[in-house]
Order: sequence, then C-alpha cells, then structure tokens
Amino acid sequence: MAWYKARLRKNEGQAGFMLELYIYVPKPVEPTTKLRRATAARIQEQMPRVAVLLRKQGIAAGPATQNYMAVTQARLPDGAPLVVPDNTTFRQLQQVDAQQAAMDEAMQGEQQLANAEYHLVCVKIQDVPVATQVNISDIRAALGLPSCSLRPPFSTAH
Repeated sequence: MAWYKARLRKNEGQAGFMLELYIYVPKPVEPTTKLRRATAARIQEQMPRVAVLLRKQGIAAGPATQNYMAVTQARLPDGAPLVVPDNTTFRQLQQVDAQQAAMDEAMQGEQQLANAEYHLVCVKIQDVPVATQVNISDIRAALGLPSCSLRPPFSTAH
C-alpha cells in the first residue's frame, strides 16, 4: 500500500515508509489458585485433618460426610485452610449418615436378637396366652431346621 502511494506522487523522490508491527505478548502467569484433581492419595491425605476439624467443631459427620469434605479439600491448592462446607450437599450427607447409623444400630439389635440362645415366645395354655422363654436350638431341632439363622442380617421382616 505504501509503495503504491509513493508511485502516485508527482515528485519522483523517495516516499515515506510506514511499517505496522503487531506484537503478541503472553499474559503474565498467575499463581496457581485453580482447582486440582482430587486423587485417591490426596483424599486420603485430607481424611485425618477433616476428622480432627469436624470433631473440634462438634459436627456430627459419618463416612459419607467426611469423604465429601475430604474430596472438596483435596481439590483446593496446598496450604488452603480447612473450611466446613455450608451447602445443601453437605447437609444432605449428614442426614444420610444419621440414617445409616440408625439402620446399623437397628440391624445390630436384630442380629443380636437372632443370635440369642433364648427367645420370648407366646404360647396359649388353656386359651390363655403365656409368654415364656424358649431355647432356640431346641425349637430348631424339633422343627428340623438348620442351626444357623435363615433370615439374612439385612432383612427387616419379622
């Protein structure tokens, strides 16, 4: 373009020369504050710290809640302070852990009852119901049942 304009001038002298340069400069590197991958090793590294923090703050947290918080913390850069999440996922997991603890307790009670040597059984004697303790192994032998419980430990049916 510049040479074309120079030829059009009447004086045969040297034309002014203009050069346009475009320089690309990379953006300065920011410190790495982005999220990191939560690998199994990083999650396991955070588990004790999370358990101590939750215990100190008196927050009821089961395995699901602690795992969620450890994963959240493992994604943060090294040296980031531990912060208890205040979101619906964390609260829902606390509820899930509470329900799981209640189910585990109920299952343990059922299993102890199933493994007991004697059970309370109601028997009618002359049309009067009488509660008596009966040896389970004797009942099994009389009925021809195996000596192990036929009810799986997770069954809630009575």
